[in-house]
Amino acid sequence: MLASLAVAGFLFTASPQATNPNSYLFHMQTGADGKVHLVGKRYQPQSGDLILFDDHNPVTAKIYSCCGTGRPLHAGIIFLKDDGSPAVLEAGTNAVMKVFVFDFHSRLKNFDGTILIRQLRTPLSVEREKALRDFAWGQEGKGYALGRAILHASPFRAREPVYTAPFGRTVLDRDRWICSELAVAAATSAGILNPATHPANLMLPRDLCYDERYDLSKMYESPALWSPRAKLDEVDGGVRVGPR
Repeated sequence: MLASLAVAGFLFTASPQATNPNSYLFHMQTGADGKVHLVGKRYQPQSGDLILFDDHNPVTAKIYSCCGTGRPLHAGIIFLKDDGSPAVLEAGTNAVMKVFVFDFHSRLKNFDGTILIRQLRTPLSVEREKALRDFAWGQEGKGYALGRAILHASPFRAREPVYTAPFGRTVLDRDRWICSELAVAAATSAGILNPATHPANLMLPRDLCYDERYDLSKMYESPALWSPRAKLDEVDGGVRVGPR
């Protein structure tokens, strides 16, 4: 099922021309005909939801392959601002070496590629929402951890089994961040993830999307395709954006 979702996701492209705040998620379900269909519902962003991006860049995909992982290629986490509007915390967006906070709707509508979202199963309490929000604002403008990112592609990367136990950890106060590391640390600050089982410096975007290496299924729903449109057409085993 995960492989099917991945294939469908990589054939789906979010429309950069979308100009409204409509937001929908599509899950794969097996119908009475025995075929897998995409079933959509309106999506209301909530604090702690994970967001995974893939612009299908072959160079970036090759770099991730050298790190022993794969698509998606970028990660972020959603939080709610004081006024209740959703925002996305990211590091290294569009290869710019810093941490950003984006408006959720404008960020997604302007992204040309596949977007997957994992919804938090249990909404955060007011106190935990505030902890996540405070963490996010505290990281904005910090640098990107290019050195640690390069290390992931080396034989000495902490993800190697021999290094995992002594070097795997979550640090909540870094001067520089990798995108997935930042998302994990943010989720940890809100009490969603346990640093003992989900060390931020060992987790890359695919680890936040699929439960192959680290299991997030108790905290998060399975990944779903995001679209600003209410209907997706299924075409030759993949999907495309349907009429609005």
